[in-house]
Amino acid sequence: MVFYLDLILLLNFMIDTLILLTTAKFLHLKIKKIRITLGAMIGAAYTMVFFIPYLSAAHLLLTKILISILMVWVSFGFLHLIQMVRTLATFYFVSFLMGGGVFALQYLFQIDHEVIKGVYVTHSSNPFFLLLFIVIAVLGVWFFSNRTFLSLERKGNVEQHFVDVEIEVFEHRHQCKGLVDTGNRLYDPITRKPVMILEAKSVSFLPTIFQTAYQHGQFHLESLEEITKNIDPAWQTRIHLVPFRSVSKEMQFLLCIRPDKVVISSKNQTHWTHTKVLIGLDYGHLSNDHSYSAIIHPELLAG
Repeated sequence: MVFYLDLILLLNFMIDTLILLTTAKFLHLKIKKIRITLGAMIGAAYTMVFFIPYLSAAHLLLTKILISILMVWVSFGFLHLIQMVRTLATFYFVSFLMGGGVFALQYLFQIDHEVIKGVYVTHSSNPFFLLLFIVIAVLGVWFFSNRTFLSLERKGNVEQHFVDVEIEVFEHRHQCKGLVDTGNRLYDPITRKPVMILEAKSVSFLPTIFQTAYQHGQFHLESLEEITKNIDPAWQTRIHLVPFRSVSKEMQFLLCIRPDKVVISSKNQTHWTHTKVLIGLDYGHLSNDHSYSAIIHPELLAG
């Protein structure tokens, strides 16, 4: 059996570098290239002990743990014990994730392999082809894990801004999930009431004439006269028009209603009750995945 030590060192150095970079990304740690390089070099150098017979003590689990602690300490430093344990746990998680991914791909492509004295060994008549395969597999697993992490992180960040909303109009109540939009600065220019946006198609008690007033997804002033003529007088006092500029910089109007009360509840059981608020009606879809049906003005969570 022939071992190519230079390829083994290079491959382990690349893998350890990717593991350390991914660990830093998961924990949002500051990266110093020289420290990451030194940490990866320690991990790569450790693989040499498997080819030195009289260093059998280096094969022990305790030794491997000490080497991984040294890699993490050199790469990221030591601030306090909790941070060190957290970083080390993430380092192990990423290592298992990437190692398991490469292991699964080798099984998928039926590459000959075996375990010799705790070392996972693959066989190939063309070592450079095998090296290329492992590099591509590691990079593929690394890319997939990073994309998955970013997707989960974005979803988690968005979910932190989800709130439960209950709207009360006359004797009707409507409950939905709302997304707090920190960029929403829409106010009624006359009353200075903040405006939240509601996906109106999901609200059963709204007059149907509101929906017919929207043509091609937009509300037109010409429809206001028809609404006021054909709507219940009790609703007439609740109708407001709020001007706003669209992305095209054109002035448009949003049809709004004045509720009796809006109650907003967050995950930590904090509640906000508002009566001085307007609800803008949107007869499109606010969320493609239907995860929320209202956009909340940030002022409504200010007190």
